[in-house]
Amino acid sequence: MNAMSLTLLSRRAAAFAVALLLLAGLALLRAAPAFADPGTTLAVVAPVQSCEALAQTKLDVAVGAAVAIETKRVNTAQGEFCEVSGTIAPSIGFKLDLPTQKWTQRYLQAGCGGLCGQINASIGNAGDCRPALDGEFAVAATDMGHTGRMGAPDEGAFAADPQKRIDFAYRANHLTALASKALMRAFYGVAPRYAYFSGCSDGGREALMEAQRYPEDFDGISAGAPAMLFQIQNSFFHAWTVAANRDSNGKPILLAPKLRVLHDAVIAHCDTLDGVKDGLLSDPRACRVQPGWVACKTGAADTAHCLTPAEWSVAQKIYTGPTDAAGHRFLPGGLEPGSELMWGSFVPRDANSRVMSESLFASMVPVVNLAPSQAESSATTFPFTTAQFARMQELHPLNDATNPDLHAFSARGGKLIMWHGWADFSIAPMISIAYYRAVQAELGVAATDRFLRLFMIPGVGHCGGGDGFAQVDTLSPLMAWVERGTAPASLHADRIAASAGGFGPPPGASGASAASGASATSTAHGAPQTDGPQGGSDGRGGGMGAHAALPPVAIPNQPALASRPIYPFPQIAHYLGKGDPKLASSYGRAASPVKEPASIDWYGAFMLRPGFQKQYVVRDDTLFPLPQSRP
Repeated sequence: MNAMSLTLLSRRAAAFAVALLLLAGLALLRAAPAFADPGTTLAVVAPVQSCEALAQTKLDVAVGAAVAIETKRVNTAQGEFCEVSGTIAPSIGFKLDLPTQKWTQRYLQAGCGGLCGQINASIGNAGDCRPALDGEFAVAATDMGHTGRMGAPDEGAFAADPQKRIDFAYRANHLTALASKALMRAFYGVAPRYAYFSGCSDGGREALMEAQRYPEDFDGISAGAPAMLFQIQNSFFHAWTVAANRDSNGKPILLAPKLRVLHDAVIAHCDTLDGVKDGLLSDPRACRVQPGWVACKTGAADTAHCLTPAEWSVAQKIYTGPTDAAGHRFLPGGLEPGSELMWGSFVPRDANSRVMSESLFASMVPVVNLAPSQAESSATTFPFTTAQFARMQELHPLNDATNPDLHAFSARGGKLIMWHGWADFSIAPMISIAYYRAVQAELGVAATDRFLRLFMIPGVGHCGGGDGFAQVDTLSPLMAWVERGTAPASLHADRIAASAGGFGPPPGASGASAASGASATSTAHGAPQTDGPQGGSDGRGGGMGAHAALPPVAIPNQPALASRPIYPFPQIAHYLGKGDPKLASSYGRAASPVKEPASIDWYGAFMLRPGFQKQYVVRDDTLFPLPQSRP
């Protein structure tokens, strides 16, 4: 389900939080690192016309659609920007912020989360990247063709308009890129030297969609926790998390207080598989959770600190993911061991609480994932059958970004960093792994390694948060790869005070909710908790409500309590046996203890094959797929 800020707290609030921790006696591991300049040194290019004059620029030919724009000057701590607000016909809203004093020929387009509906042109995952911190990027974003409030019951109402379906699926980001590049050429007299795209959740889907459908748009792409399997993940996964936890009377079986019991047992048995006791699982697939770890004794009167057979059955279903009656998988995996404290989006705090997954399903699946001619369904009545799976495939060629054919993107020199938190509670981590393996099968392992790296982050939730090393700058290594040819051998990840979620939720996300089992102490990023479950009320990393506009710059990294290298999948960080376990330098590269299977057996494996994506048009107020497929 967003390009992202490292935190949606204000700098003042973040500094205040850190100060409180210092006063409480916490000794921070180290100060935030010196800001890096990872790319090549590029000259500053000054505008060749005024911001006011730019408003007269004609964009219709360059974009291939009617475009209306207006401009204004905006002052920030990093300097002045010329802010362009525009609409691309019929209703794609976009914003582009152009530095007037220190543009170094780079462009970044930010993806958005959920079903979008809002514009947030800000830079996330870049808290150690000097050009992004200093305001040297031109930054753009789009509302994906409609307006709406993320997480609202009517979030998917736009899908009643078939053109807005197309714009949301793939058209809006592409046309925003065309419009932005034309505006940069007009404003500065030259095109951007390098173009980047960064997004998480649906923004991750958007990122992959750009690489697959429009490989010429961007030189470097960062795709986080991508909702690429949009049709199946939104429907089967969210319905499963609801249905798996209901008894015959429709009442929840597993409640939030038991998640701590389950999580503690998992950590107690599997924590040290990577050589260090830190409360995290470097590759949770190596942890085979056993019922005996948590089972209540037969006839026990006190079951507060154990799981009943019915409760264990629910947990087992969540780990497995959606299946049919015979046990065949509809997804390549479920949620992973170690993620239990993030299950607050679908495990209620008490029997009378609503869960996010059910409301998310209701606002999305019947109106966005299903074709207009198909009947509505609810999470509680959703059938886990092959017939239902076939229904959900109808819009696969429109919405899904699972095409592994990245030959064109690779051939033009594009670079792609994918990342996913192992503790993600909203998008199964195995989907990213399955896609990565599909690209390897399509292009070859060596060829894939030359342009694509996948990083699986221990203990990190959906687009941030969790107990893990959630503060990661992905833009800097992407720039180094694109501009200098230096492939990322690892990512540097930090655990920070109260983990505000270094990746953060997608742009557009803001305050968290205590509903649906989410703790009232959660931050806007779904911060880790010590005594309760996590998971924002929207299930996308901590709440997706109304937001304040963020400036078109990155927010500096917070001081680190500990650090860890994150190696490209399937390698993991392993403690070297000496040195401070809080320091990244005390870890080395190691093979995962998990032996990769030759294939992943699930119904939708064919959905990760090339040739399925189509261009759509609207005829007689109906979606119409054109016969030719795009690569």
